[in-house]
Amino acid sequence: MGDSAAFFDMDHTITWENSGLSFVRFAKTRGMISTRHVLKSMFKIVLYRLSLLNIEHWYEKNMEMLSGTKLEDIEAFCTVWFEATLKKSIYQEAFDLIKSHKGTGRRVVIISNSPVFFVKPVAHALQIPDVICSRVEIKNGVLTGKLVKPLCYGEGKRFYAQAWADENRVDLSTSYFYTDSSFDVALMNVVGYPIATNPDMKLRKAALKLQWPILDFKKQSAF
Repeated sequence: MGDSAAFFDMDHTITWENSGLSFVRFAKTRGMISTRHVLKSMFKIVLYRLSLLNIEHWYEKNMEMLSGTKLEDIEAFCTVWFEATLKKSIYQEAFDLIKSHKGTGRRVVIISNSPVFFVKPVAHALQIPDVICSRVEIKNGVLTGKLVKPLCYGEGKRFYAQAWADENRVDLSTSYFYTDSSFDVALMNVVGYPIATNPDMKLRKAALKLQWPILDFKKQSAF
């Protein structure tokens, strides 16, 4: 038997904003992205929520836009973006839950399909050292625009969580997982305490059927 952990998805679980769309909107205010791209991103997110999108293809297209960007530059930009926008959308109730799990000595992990430079500012603000997320290829400190597969999504998220748990001697059967997304059912099925948090309609239906707890947070900011 190993230690237990508390895994938290990021978008719509820790934050009420979608990090990708928030980033695109902020980049537009800096003149980096067109209005057309913002509208296209909003449409793609709707398709994603309706399970009508090839997530890997979409992700690859977005990462291609960052090809040739220095990692240090995108990290610096993401820090500015987070402080200006995403930080304000961190749920107070998520903040309190994270603090509560830490108080028991349980390791807290953010596990997200977002790239690491989106997740790190959130983790830093919440003082969470452990992050599992989709990986992008970096050569000599520069983004190539390519993904390292599998994505931290669906079965890929379960795969990465299990690998992290094995490496850190954590028992998933005694661990918690908070997520809003029906795409995360694969990981929910292997943890001891799956909690549907601000769930989409499909996950809410599954949670009611399987008698998983359901949490609905108020849009009250921790910061």
